[in-house]
Amino acid sequence: MSRWTKRKMPKHHTYFPLRPCVKHYSHNHPLRPIDQIQEDEELVCSGCGLRVIGSTLMCTKSDCDFLLHKSCFKLNPLLLHQSHPNHFLQLLPTPPHNANFFICDACNDYGTGFDYHCSLCKFNLHVGCSRLPKTVNHMDHQHLLTLYYSFSCIDHNITSFVCDACGQHIENKLWVYYCDKCDYGIHSRCTIPQCTDHIYDSV
Repeated sequence: MSRWTKRKMPKHHTYFPLRPCVKHYSHNHPLRPIDQIQEDEELVCSGCGLRVIGSTLMCTKSDCDFLLHKSCFKLNPLLLHQSHPNHFLQLLPTPPHNANFFICDACNDYGTGFDYHCSLCKFNLHVGCSRLPKTVNHMDHQHLLTLYYSFSCIDHNITSFVCDACGQHIENKLWVYYCDKCDYGIHSRCTIPQCTDHIYDSV
């Protein structure tokens, strides 16, 4: 069985065997660049957990399905994020404390790959959430939405918040995108499919 069939690797790509291998601290095996993964492939980045298209790095071992966006390969090992300004966040290759997953403090969803982590505060952040833009255009709203790191940051008098996209109540610690002109707000995770594709373009 060929390595591509066995690993369910891209059916159509440009592979350059003479390109030098590179190492990344998150993985034990060498990685090699490949180009032009097609949009119809269902492959995900082992770092951020989002879909991989275009240029990426692939493990050279035939029995390993590790893949990284080029941008995830270049992530800073330490990050000072506005949502957690008092401490640097350390980029962990796997969830902390040998756990199988972590819960992101921005969107309240789980993650199994890279984690921006504060050990003092037990704070965790998806790579994708760490790169969310301050403002976004949303398909269901006519104005720009602004990112807030809790709904109390919008107005301290707000006691509860319901997502206008999915109808769920939002915990105060979770991030929201909000339009103050219309009192329209949504989970950050309800916006993620519309605003993160550009984050992982090849660099």
